[in-house]
Amino acid sequence: MLAIGGVIGVGLFYGASLSVKIAGPAVLIGFIICGAIAGIVMRALGEMTVDRPVSGSFREYAETHLGRGVGFVTGWMWWFFWTATVMSELAAIGKLLQFWFPNFPPWIPGFVALILFTISNLLAVKVFGELEYWFAVLKVFAVVLFMVFGLLMMITGVFNHGHAVGISSLWSYGGFMPSGWAGVFASLSLVVQAYSGIETLAVEAGETKNPVKNITKAFRAVTFRILVLYIGSVLIMLSAFPWTYLTSHSGSPYVLLFAKVGIPVAATVVNLIIILSGLSSCNTGLYGGSRMLYSMSAESKPNSRLARLNRNQVPHGAVWLTALMISIGTLITYLAPNYVYIWITSASAFASLWTWGVILVSELVYRSKARRAGASVAMPMPWWPTLPIVGLILLVISFIAIITSPYTRVSVWSGLIWLLLLVLYYAIRGRKTYHSNMT
Repeated sequence: MLAIGGVIGVGLFYGASLSVKIAGPAVLIGFIICGAIAGIVMRALGEMTVDRPVSGSFREYAETHLGRGVGFVTGWMWWFFWTATVMSELAAIGKLLQFWFPNFPPWIPGFVALILFTISNLLAVKVFGELEYWFAVLKVFAVVLFMVFGLLMMITGVFNHGHAVGISSLWSYGGFMPSGWAGVFASLSLVVQAYSGIETLAVEAGETKNPVKNITKAFRAVTFRILVLYIGSVLIMLSAFPWTYLTSHSGSPYVLLFAKVGIPVAATVVNLIIILSGLSSCNTGLYGGSRMLYSMSAESKPNSRLARLNRNQVPHGAVWLTALMISIGTLITYLAPNYVYIWITSASAFASLWTWGVILVSELVYRSKARRAGASVAMPMPWWPTLPIVGLILLVISFIAIITSPYTRVSVWSGLIWLLLLVLYYAIRGRKTYHSNMT
């Protein structure tokens, strides 16, 4: 549920219309391709996590199998990803609240939410887990309810004057691929971001009781459930409505469906659900980012404030620093409230793809070492090494789509600049400091 809560955010509930506008019904292919990438990445990460469940997760695996420099860069890239993601979600929450209070300053709700989540993250991890669990339950309930109403419209015609719509909308308005394969390719730049954050499940393994049993079960279940929720809801959305209707009406497709079935407070209910989705992602992001920061500090600088635990066994220094950096988004929201969400969301895309690529390469090296040593693997990836190689190829295709898309091109530059700064820091100062403290 923590992994599901971290993935299902504003992007699914609110951002689906833009990808549909680019590819038409064929955006479903984009969701299947990106879902396949997420599934392969999670299976690769699950293989390594079950054998070695640690809070540093893929950062430590990269360090072990690809070198300390790669581990250093990957840890900070993922921390950057979640910091930027939480900034964008907090900015979106402020804008969404203006649905009820048009003149309310958009930076205030995000700032208040950040304070509350910082407090919850400083308490025992069980408090964080319970809070995020119920956030995830609400989001899953919303998606399932959407799918139920949509299926009723498709199969029985209820809520649609008795006329069952079936799946004919997938090809009746300009064909299934109105923009051809070029549209599908362009949609990948937006769709791939919808799955980002699923890897947070592995970071939580270090604070899980009986991690071998529980993490094995979680990895096997969460990928399937997310794919059903994502691909299933998109399929129903495209069947219940002509895709041209979705692109000609502003707002969330979820709002449009609930409005069509005659729920009088549909807009209010769905707007509230979208806000809760953003809050959930923020809660998970602050947790994941702070744990990665703690893991890096505990290994390289064990006596630093970032490596200390409070009486609740929570890395309070890492939580405070992560929250402080996220608060910069509040300032950006204050200065540019109409553009902050697009800017910051795009900035996180490159960091996410980098992390997924490192996970797949780490698994290839890890499995090769295990095979040479004759060691057994508790949760082996099937069809190895074909699947991780296919995953890497699909990641490259997604990266090219991001480079060429006008919506996400800025993410490449911001991500590359951050990557360059990390490499330079490690080469000039980090290598000496990092190595001397770990030896």
